Amino acid sequence: MLEALWAKKEEKDGLMYWLPLTVHLEDTGRIMGLLWEHWLSEGQKRTVADDTDIGKQIAIFIGAIHDIGKASPAFQLKKGFANSKDMDNELTEKLVRAGFIDIDSPDLLSSPEKTPHGLAGEVILSVLSDRFKKENDIGSIVGGHHGRPIDNKSMISEVLSSYKKNLFQSENEDSDIYIKWVSVHTEILNNALKSSGFKRCEDIPVLSQPAQAMLLGLLTMADWIASNTYFFPLIGIFDDTDIDMNKRCENGFTRWRYSNQSDMWLPEVYADCKNLFKERFGFEPRDVQSIFAQTISDAKNPGLIILEAPMGLGKTEAALVGAEELAVKSGRSGLFFGLPTQATSNGIFPRIISWLKKQSVELGEKRGLRLVHGKAFLNEEYNNLTSASNIDIDGDNEGREGFVVNQWFCGKKTAIMDDFVVGTVDQLLMMALRQKHLALRHLGLSKKVVVIDEVHAYDAYMDQYLNMALEWLGAYNVPVILLSATLPKKSRVDFIKHYLTGKGVKLGKEDMSSLMVEDYPLITYTDNDKALTVKDFALIEDKRIEIKYTDTESLPNLMDSLLDGEGNVGVIVNTVKKAQNIAKELSEKFGDENVMLLHSSFIATDRVKNEEKLMKYLGKEGDRPDKLIVVGTQVIEQSLDIDFDVMISDIAPVDLLIQRMGRLHRHTRDNRPKKHEKPVLYVLGNDRNLEFETGSMAVYGGYLLARTGYFLGDSIRLPSDISRLVQEVYDENIDPELSDELKEKYYEYKTEYKALVDRKESRAGTYRLSSPVSKKRISKEPNLIGWLNNQSKNSGEEDGNSQVRDTQDTIEVIALKKIKGGYTTFDSDEDMSENIEDAKTAKRIASCTIKLPNRLSKSYNIDDTIRELEDFYINNLQKWDNSAWLKGTLCAIFDEDNECSINGVNMVYDKKYGLISKGENDAKV
Repeated sequence: MLEALWAKKEEKDGLMYWLPLTVHLEDTGRIMGLLWEHWLSEGQKRTVADDTDIGKQIAIFIGAIHDIGKASPAFQLKKGFANSKDMDNELTEKLVRAGFIDIDSPDLLSSPEKTPHGLAGEVILSVLSDRFKKENDIGSIVGGHHGRPIDNKSMISEVLSSYKKNLFQSENEDSDIYIKWVSVHTEILNNALKSSGFKRCEDIPVLSQPAQAMLLGLLTMADWIASNTYFFPLIGIFDDTDIDMNKRCENGFTRWRYSNQSDMWLPEVYADCKNLFKERFGFEPRDVQSIFAQTISDAKNPGLIILEAPMGLGKTEAALVGAEELAVKSGRSGLFFGLPTQATSNGIFPRIISWLKKQSVELGEKRGLRLVHGKAFLNEEYNNLTSASNIDIDGDNEGREGFVVNQWFCGKKTAIMDDFVVGTVDQLLMMALRQKHLALRHLGLSKKVVVIDEVHAYDAYMDQYLNMALEWLGAYNVPVILLSATLPKKSRVDFIKHYLTGKGVKLGKEDMSSLMVEDYPLITYTDNDKALTVKDFALIEDKRIEIKYTDTESLPNLMDSLLDGEGNVGVIVNTVKKAQNIAKELSEKFGDENVMLLHSSFIATDRVKNEEKLMKYLGKEGDRPDKLIVVGTQVIEQSLDIDFDVMISDIAPVDLLIQRMGRLHRHTRDNRPKKHEKPVLYVLGNDRNLEFETGSMAVYGGYLLARTGYFLGDSIRLPSDISRLVQEVYDENIDPELSDELKEKYYEYKTEYKALVDRKESRAGTYRLSSPVSKKRISKEPNLIGWLNNQSKNSGEEDGNSQVRDTQDTIEVIALKKIKGGYTTFDSDEDMSENIEDAKTAKRIASCTIKLPNRLSKSYNIDDTIRELEDFYINNLQKWDNSAWLKGTLCAIFDEDNECSINGVNMVYDKKYGLISKGENDAKV
């Protein structure tokens, strides 16, 4: 009877194909075993079971049982979406001939949709064995293998009380047909036990919740591989079903491996970290780097390691060396390197390539490497790797050997599962977002060492997701490195506390107070259940920066003085509008050729060119002009390795202000203009009456600006003053001494700030994952039932990115320019409208994205804006439907004068100043 059940069906070119359920179950069980052996890391295996042989048995069992719910009338009578009635009838007749009497009766089932086969499988397992009835570990994996576990346990009892017929064709447990279905289920169960090497269900160990999540991800992966008809073909409906399963599985897995050609990363243990730094980076480690590496080496089971150290001290290199040691100690076989923005991700990517290349080429191995963010296709380094794709003809891949872009991991849901992933921190934060197929993200990240850079850059909303991600990483025993130049001690303690919570360890008050130190540099780390610090480092020579205060109105006169001779001046302000206005004013005074502007409201391709030009002038090996003024927003503080002779900055929270100072006298130079031999920072808008500019208030609020302005003083020693200043500004127990009049305003700001933080934390909780459950409680059981309750309705990658950041909705469009007969990009005169089917042209157009002004995406008008853009697409851009690069994208076409009007907002695009919205208030960043 079992041989008559189908798992897959398809009609192609007039021929009927199917896959018997027994074949698909065996395919999936075997793939689970092979992935366990050849893809899963040792650390992941130990999360499932201390005895990895038993862990493999569990994995095979789950694969061989996962679709038992398809052995039900509700599934077997499902009509195909794309095949004829003849095929459905043929498969039903197979069932009748096999003994499933009356299954072809019309209207046999009234509500077959109430028992999708995942839920049906979970219910059937609970009927077959008390092992699965008592513990819902394996059942919840079966129930969730299509992306979402069931919401509550009552769904199982509801099926048995109201929809039993869907599973057994009869309500009567004593009827012949009911018994036949149970015997089929029992046969599937016995096959799974036999293939996995278990004698009885009771011999299968109960799985922890983290083990279940990991195996759910592995099952989803195995199921997708086994369901791919290129790897595992269907068979003709009338063909012989006597298949050589060994050969079938070997061929299928080999084909999958061909699309995933990277070698497993198994770094070696280095006794001498000095030599390792030399081999990887060509220099001996600095004191902080050496001690960081040695701390990890000396720890028995290092978990979370936080490195707080000054900008430019080589935290990235320390983290990469640390990652190698952690991979060895914890049995991980990959790396995720997360940063705050796409720009910072792009900036680190070449360094990751260089580090990996030093390892892979010398061993003759290939590494799967991926850049993951919305604009990765614009990154030339990544494009070079993608185009190489591990195919070397006549040595054309020189410099790219040792890398492969694994095709199977190109999907949005599978990209995080590749071995080495560089991307925005959102990729990690989404680990804590209740989202369909979340288990795949957990599977991908639990395989890796995780490094998060610039961890100070996240707000209270993002921290909620980061803290929960740390709990789950702790539960998986995944080693994590957090890097920061400026970290409030409360954040430091929170990160340690949440990571240890995931490991089932509660941090005591004494332990917490021992971490609330102001030493700098500082290493804080966990070793098993302990939280420890390293404070003793060689003295780092300070750089004293003089701080002067002025206002925006005085800027032109100040610039006259600063540029009386030579000099490269950086002006960093808090809003795009202000940056544009200052750049215009200074261009009129000092000449267009001496003023550059950088902010986020440029077309993406123009922004890349602006950044490259800036690096060419002011980078470490830059050809410095005699005189240059660079006006920009926060994008300058976040990503670019540039060096200003003097800096002017809007008042901003102290940690961000220190980041900006990191671009002041960044590099050691012999040719610094004499007037600027000593570094000076001019701060704009630090009003003594706490009356801050509207734009700065909108971005940062008055509370942190007031505290920063109070504690900043007239000079700062870097790095000695970094920790003291950051702790003073962020320690709510230290109040500034203010007049009664100013106190009232200050406490208003403080109340607003606390309310904002509370709102952010509350909003984050809506779709945030719950903590891992380590043991049974009254309200929660350690299984996956209800794991994704209140799931985010948006399951796409971009939607997930937006939900882990508490920002106003924005609308991104492709910005093009109208020319006679059609349209083109702003850097071309060629009509591209008739050449859309050319992939290069389409990609070039797709690269020209820009975010529309915030005033077009307010809650009251965003729908109207999108509707207008969609109507424009339907009426003018139907050809784009034929392009994979352009289909469904939104587009704004500017006229010959570079002007455009959308939803009543008039805009002009200028190559020098970016997108200007007429009559617009200040726009952030």
